[in-house]
Amino acid sequence: MVALTRDGILRTAVTLADREGFEAVTLRRIAAELGVHVTSLYNHVATREAVTDGIIELLLDEAKLPLVAVGWETWVRRFVAGMAELSATHPGAVTALQRRPVQGARAAATFEVALAAFRHAGFDPHDAYNAVKATALTALSTGLEQALSVTGQAPETSVDELPADQFPQVRLVSALADPESAWSFSLETLIFGLRTQLRRRRK
Repeated sequence: MVALTRDGILRTAVTLADREGFEAVTLRRIAAELGVHVTSLYNHVATREAVTDGIIELLLDEAKLPLVAVGWETWVRRFVAGMAELSATHPGAVTALQRRPVQGARAAATFEVALAAFRHAGFDPHDAYNAVKATALTALSTGLEQALSVTGQAPETSVDELPADQFPQVRLVSALADPESAWSFSLETLIFGLRTQLRRRRK
């Protein structure tokens, strides 16, 4: 039998999440995938929360987010792009990022870089936090839609059921809807807003 390791357990959890959805990731299911008794996992990941934290570590590593000093706009673009890539390649596991706050030095490293970048640009600590939070919320919300799109589960409004005379604009835009354009628009709007906030503080 192959020796159990924390990394191997977590990678099995990622595979299981991508195949069956994040709700399928339990210690018992992971143990079954590995062909071991569940108690064999406890020395490596004692709880489901520990598994979730570990999945987040693996995903953030895979996203290759900035770990050295960069400008704030570079960090925002790379963070959003990294989350988009994770959503495409790990549509089930990426849900972990919406279930638990980041834990530990390894996972938090890129956020230290981000906070320093926003502070250097002119934000005070409170607004640097707000800027990072706004970026994370944008990235995770668009990432959720991207993950659903990859798995063919993206919800759509039943526009045909809406009376044309009461909903002319909704019916018009439904024919023009382009999710990728909307994701890009969200990113550029976020960056424009952050630039505006910084200009106000420099006056």
